[in-house]
Amino acid sequence: MTDIRFEGDFIHLEGLVVRATANDLMLDATARRKTNTPFRRALVHDFDDGLTLNWDSDYPGGVSVNSCKQILGFNNRDWLIVRSRIMQQFGTDFMLDGGAERRGRFSTSIRRNPFRRALVHGFGDQLVVNWDRDYTGGVVVNGRVTMPDGAVVAGQDVAATLTTLTGQVTALTTELTAATAAIADLTARVTALETEATT
Repeated sequence: MTDIRFEGDFIHLEGLVVRATANDLMLDATARRKTNTPFRRALVHDFDDGLTLNWDSDYPGGVSVNSCKQILGFNNRDWLIVRSRIMQQFGTDFMLDGGAERRGRFSTSIRRNPFRRALVHGFGDQLVVNWDRDYTGGVVVNGRVTMPDGAVVAGQDVAATLTTLTGQVTALTTELTAATAAIADLTARVTALETEATT
């Protein structure tokens, strides 16, 4: 059963499916406009047989999606493109989980963990990588790493430790040079004594 009812400011469409054989659906409330551009194309059946929201950025205020439950990428859920200079997430955890294919032998032989928390805003206002060692294979960083403010490993300041080690190596080098000179002197004396003994 289908019906169209006019109820005050409302138009009530009743039916199992509402089908529009058109390219564009426009929602245009004059009182809410902020610019005088001609169109407000909310939904467009685009030229790639896709559904485009806010075609050509007709709504200058953008699009807000509240209570979004799931986003599935196109190409058999294989690809999702986000183009933005800044991407801001209001939350504590960012997870990257490739599923069983990427978890491999480590997750079964060491422990089973439902989470793969790549980045976490920690309780001390730190950025924590691999929270609680969720990635049992560890973290691999390819390429050059620059840490302008230094680094602390196992409670030790790396720069200070390297400075200390460099000083120790320099001292050992000096001692080794002196020892080498002493050995050379002793070798020369032994050679001289041997020469005297044979004459």
